[in-house]
Amino acid sequence: MVEESDKEKRTTVAVIIVAVFFLIFTASFAANSSQKASVRKSCESSNKIYVEKSNSCREKTTSERFEEECVTGLTIDDVHYSCSEIKQANLESAYLSNNIVKHGSSIYEFGTYEEVSAGRNAGDYCLTASESWSHIGETRCVVFHPEWLAYSGRNFFIDEKKNYESGFVVYMYGNYNWNNFYSTYAKDQILVCGQITSYQGHPQIKAVPKNIIVNPTKTEHGSYIVYNYSCK
Repeated sequence: MVEESDKEKRTTVAVIIVAVFFLIFTASFAANSSQKASVRKSCESSNKIYVEKSNSCREKTTSERFEEECVTGLTIDDVHYSCSEIKQANLESAYLSNNIVKHGSSIYEFGTYEEVSAGRNAGDYCLTASESWSHIGETRCVVFHPEWLAYSGRNFFIDEKKNYESGFVVYMYGNYNWNNFYSTYAKDQILVCGQITSYQGHPQIKAVPKNIIVNPTKTEHGSYIVYNYSCK
């Protein structure tokens, strides 16, 4: 009888121990689940991705954000670009930051070298003097720093370089006062509008005062400076 009583006691103790471990495990599982639910909720409220393996949040990738936010695409100047076209142009990040502009029929990220170059080639921004060489025959605006001013009779010149044959030239014909001409155009920047022609192997625009702007307004375009004028 004593042996059976001890056996019953041992069985009872074993059951109690198992029950205690089960309760501990259940409580731990519940606490862990509650913690995960809390972290998941925190991730969702901060628009992040919940990572179950590490029970933590991570930022959404550019691709994930783009797929989530780009629904109907983008329309610029009445031209529509689909999400797939934006993605194909590698402009997901620019789309998310609302940083896409159009030149011609193509879209670019605002402020990049490619965008500024495309803007100049499309006529949306003024050319530099060095770029004018490849735009002979076009009616464009050109911005440059005058290095030399000269006149001969009624022929007046605003030269990008002292050696005028190696640079861009503005030619003016008229009965101008030299002192006034010099004081007017010996400035930091000159913007001139007109048809770029080739004269003695260098680019030139024949202009009148109304087609010339002294120290034109600059526009910051990302890390670049542009002059947004039109000669149309």
